[in-house]
Amino acid sequence: MKNNCISTDIPYAYNVFTKDLWRLFAGFPFLCRETIGHSVLGKPLYCIKFGTGPKKTIITAAHHGKEWITSTLVMALLYRLCCEYMGGDETFYSKNSLYIVPMVNPDGINLCINGLSEDMPIYIRNRLLKIKSDADFVGKWQANIRGIDLNHNYDASFSLGKAIQIKEGIIAPAATKYSGEYPESEPETKALVSLTKKISPDMVIAYHSQGEEIFYKYQGKCAPDAETIAQRLADASGYKLVIADGLTDCTGYKDWVIEKFNIPAFTVEVGKGENPLPLSQFDKIFSDNLKLIKAL
Repeated sequence: MKNNCISTDIPYAYNVFTKDLWRLFAGFPFLCRETIGHSVLGKPLYCIKFGTGPKKTIITAAHHGKEWITSTLVMALLYRLCCEYMGGDETFYSKNSLYIVPMVNPDGINLCINGLSEDMPIYIRNRLLKIKSDADFVGKWQANIRGIDLNHNYDASFSLGKAIQIKEGIIAPAATKYSGEYPESEPETKALVSLTKKISPDMVIAYHSQGEEIFYKYQGKCAPDAETIAQRLADASGYKLVIADGLTDCTGYKDWVIEKFNIPAFTVEVGKGENPLPLSQFDKIFSDNLKLIKAL
């Protein structure tokens, strides 16, 4: 997808994202921006509001560092929706209020894209080098900068998740899957939990990669209308519905939302292959998910 506002042709590091963000706000003054918290390294975590409608949906991207293409995706989707609204199509804008958190894990993304940097605090560098002694983080890092997997840091069957991790030998900070010592130990997850409680949404979509799949249940349960909505999203995008199990069925953001709010909540896995997904897939990912978002 070509446009003059969102950088869809380069890895989506935090500085690329913020440049695109300022361009969006310069071009579309009807957007609202809120800083909902800060990452471990102090990067602002932004939420962007689009629309004035009664149906409130939170959309998140990039809980995981090597899934940075999801940040590119939600920014490009937002840009398209803004252009359509400016072009006179007010239907989606008037029916929906989208609260978009484009980059939950900026520190992890930068580590995955750029590796260790000289301006990184020495205690962080030392901690990371204990996790990966070869200092080879590029393209491999999923957790936040402290080695906590943010999508396993939520209070949804947390003890079950820890038991599964221990059985799999995951007992300390790592590049992926380690949930931390207790739920919401990380500033990134705390920020998203606080936002969700404040907004009290009608629906949540959490973007991840890869698989072209939609997860909509947690521990076998979902909101009364969630399966119908999930099928509609699947029909629109061409993605398949999947029931999670094991470690994918606990401690995640979608899981926590279902447990605490009993509303439709979905994990949408975009693209296919090995993360980080190549940008050659972006046009298809965008097309699939524009249809998914319009199906709301």
